[in-house]
Parts: sequence; structure tokens; C-alpha cells
Amino acid sequence: MKGIHYFYTMSKGRKILHRIFYGCFLLGITFLAMEIILRIYNPFGFRLKGDQIILPVNTKLTIQNSINPKLDSVIVNTRNELGFRGESKPADFNSRLSIITVGGSTTECHFNNDDKTWPALLEHKLDDSFQHVWLNNAGLDGHSTFGHQVLLQDYLVKIKPKVILFLTGVNDVESDRPSFHDQQNKRGAFSDLKHYLVNNSEVLSLLVNLARGWKAQQTHNTSGVNIDPRQLPVSHMTDAESAAQLKLQQQFLPGYRERVRELMDTCLKYQIKPVFITQPLLYGEGIDSVTQVNLATIRHKNVSGKCSWQVLELYNDELRKLGAERNILVIDLAARMPKNSLYFYDESHFTNAGTEKVASIVNESLAPWLANNFPSFHQ
Repeated sequence: MKGIHYFYTMSKGRKILHRIFYGCFLLGITFLAMEIILRIYNPFGFRLKGDQIILPVNTKLTIQNSINPKLDSVIVNTRNELGFRGESKPADFNSRLSIITVGGSTTECHFNNDDKTWPALLEHKLDDSFQHVWLNNAGLDGHSTFGHQVLLQDYLVKIKPKVILFLTGVNDVESDRPSFHDQQNKRGAFSDLKHYLVNNSEVLSLLVNLARGWKAQQTHNTSGVNIDPRQLPVSHMTDAESAAQLKLQQQFLPGYRERVRELMDTCLKYQIKPVFITQPLLYGEGIDSVTQVNLATIRHKNVSGKCSWQVLELYNDELRKLGAERNILVIDLAARMPKNSLYFYDESHFTNAGTEKVASIVNESLAPWLANNFPSFHQ
């Protein structure tokens, strides 16, 4: 009987092992089949692959906002087949006044509705004076001029719009290498096995993007938190402390200037006209008319609001000077944007009222320039 029981136990163990191996085999075959099918035809269209950059395409994110009264309660963020916000690329693209905006989160406007981003509002304003305008928003959260150059070389020069607008500055402060956000959409940026597999597998990429979408729907939240200047700590920096912060920037400014020059050169090489926009900031000199807070003494990243603004202005100055030297239009949004919390929900991101103000300021300088450079589209 003992022998029979032993034989029975061994047989049962083999059956379980057989089922495990068979299940793994079926899983492997199914995974391989899905990988092949998705490489031939991917109905979800989550990624657009260039030589270096990977962009999300044909996606729609709905955000339930209950924490920021300066933004809509329901925010829809849609990306088209190019991976950008805006209308699809038209069949008559070459006969359009094609414009693409490039920048970080203040260009992407992730927490503004599709029709309330400043690029979308700018397009509507341009429609009043120009015919056949097509404008897309290629802003990517956290991107600096490092990421802009990769996007430009890898993708935008192939689309070849007539004009590219660059809003740069805040993500380049004290930066001498690509940030995590610059690397996030880039092929091979992360050498670990996990990122390699996700970047190179259609199935894993699909699962990750579905999981991200589900998580976004479940959280019903937004990181676009409204920061009340009245709740921020106060900073009283000495003149010596401010001078030290400004001096520190001297090691980063030449690199920023060179990266901007490279963006200009790349555009001109491919017969694309570049236009640059300086970066505005809520903090700096003056009293916020909404909260009556002194914007100079707000503490921001361990420095005063005034010092933070002075630092950013060093980068804006590099852009202004280079634009003048190269005869390239620089729209001085930094100087013209009111320092008013009506227009900002934190130090740099725009409320719905803010995106409308940005679009108006940019349009005032851009429209005459477009009329001069593309008279056939002016009406």
C-alpha cells in the first residue's frame, strides 16, 4: 500500500508540474502572438517611435478636478496621431500655415482643457487674421532645451512645419545635463531591464499604458494644485545671499545659450522659422492684487521670490540677446505677463485666465511677424 501511495503522489506531482509548464507554454505563445500582431497593427496606438523618442499617440485622458478652482472641474487632455495636442495633420499640410509649439509643462498645459491651452487659444486668434492655420502643441512635461533638441531632430524636422515656437527657460535653470523628464520619452535612456523591456515590447507597453490610464481614472485627481501665496512661507534674503545665487548661474548660462543656438541652427537648416518666447514667473517684484502678498518675499525653492525671478531673468536675457544677434523673433512674455495669481495657479503654470492672457500677448507679437514672413496666408 505504501508503494501504491508513493506512486500516486508522484503521478499527482507530475500532473501539477505538467500543467504549470503547459500554462507557461501557452502564456509564452500568446505573448509572442500578441507581440507580432501589435507590431503589424496596433489599434490602441499608444506610442510613436522615432530613432530616439517615443511619444504617446491617440490617447484621451479625462481628469476629475475637485481641488483647483482656477481650472475646469473636468479636464480632457487629448493627443492625436502625432503625439501632440491639436487637430490631426491635414492632407493639405504643405499648403497650410503650419505652426508647432515646443516647451515643457507650461506649453503642454496638461491641466488645461484641450481648447483652453494657450497654443489652442493662439490658433483661434490667428484664425481671425490668417487663413489655413494649423497649430499643434508639442509641449512635454518637464522638458528642457535638452529634450527639445531630441524632439526637434528626431521628429519635428520630418514633419517640417513652417514655424516652431519655443517657450524655454524655467526647466533649464541650473541644468547642465538632461533631466529625468528629458530622458523619459527617449529610447535607451534607462539601461535597466525593466525599462528596456517596456520600451521594446508592444505588449508590455500596452499593459503599462492601460494601467496608467486606469490609475488616472481611479485617482480622480490632479497635481495641478492651486497654491495660495498667502499660505507660503516668507524669505528675507540678504543682498550677499542673492548675489551668490546669481553668481552660481554663470556656470550654467553658456550651456543654455549654446543649446538655444543649436535649436535655432537646426530649424534654419531645415527651412523652419524659429520663434522663441521668454519664460514668465508669478514671483518677483510687486504686490499680488488678488492676495495682497508681496511676491518678492515669498520663499520659493529656498530662495526669495525676488531672487527666483532674478535668476530666471538671467536665462531670459541670454535668449533676448541671442535673438537680437541672430535676427530671430523673441516674444518677451516674461516682461509682459502680469505678476498676478489670477493668471497662475503656482509659480509658473497658467490658470484658464492665464492661458488666455498668454495667447493674447503672443498673438500681438506673432501676428505681425507672420504677416511679414507669410503674406500669402494673411487676410
